[in-house]
Amino acid sequence: MKLDLTLDGVRYDFRTPSVYDMPAIRRMLTKARVRRPAEAEFRIAALAGVDAMAEAVSDAAEGQRQKALITDWYELSEPLTEDQIDEPDMELRGEELKRQLAERRARQVEIYPQIAAIEANLERHCAPYAELKADREYFDELSNIEVVRRLLFSAGGMVLARDDDDFVSVDAYQRIAKVHRQALATFAYGLLTPDEARRKN
Repeated sequence: MKLDLTLDGVRYDFRTPSVYDMPAIRRMLTKARVRRPAEAEFRIAALAGVDAMAEAVSDAAEGQRQKALITDWYELSEPLTEDQIDEPDMELRGEELKRQLAERRARQVEIYPQIAAIEANLERHCAPYAELKADREYFDELSNIEVVRRLLFSAGGMVLARDDDDFVSVDAYQRIAKVHRQALATFAYGLLTPDEARRKN
């Protein structure tokens, strides 16, 4: 497993993750009283928001059209695995899964511009939906910080100071170039959730 990442000539070294890292990160986020809203919450808020906006402009037909799109979008986002395919032949089941996933992606690409427009409207005019989006962004930003603080070991050849929870100290984290932080978080989460090829190595 590759444990270092070089960005703009600066080498960042990460330690090997353990089964305790994700629970520790969740603990930090719980202590900060932040949570990531579930997709079901967004779906409920979106449907209610579209209803309210349609009523406000007296356009029930447009409201129904948008609700159908939202329902379609969230159903397309639900996980699909081989176990859900009714086909005893494993090879044929795999092919059918690929076909269905391709169909889903094509449909998502087709309706995404309309979904983006609906969501933008909901963010402007539906407070519950806007609050969920803000909560999700806040959670994602904090989790990105915490996963780097948990797994990063050194930067530019210098071992970083750690706090009592064995995370990189806040001061040390703040000295990391801002332009590098997202890439570091993506890399760190990749260490916690390796793909199949990396698990085999």
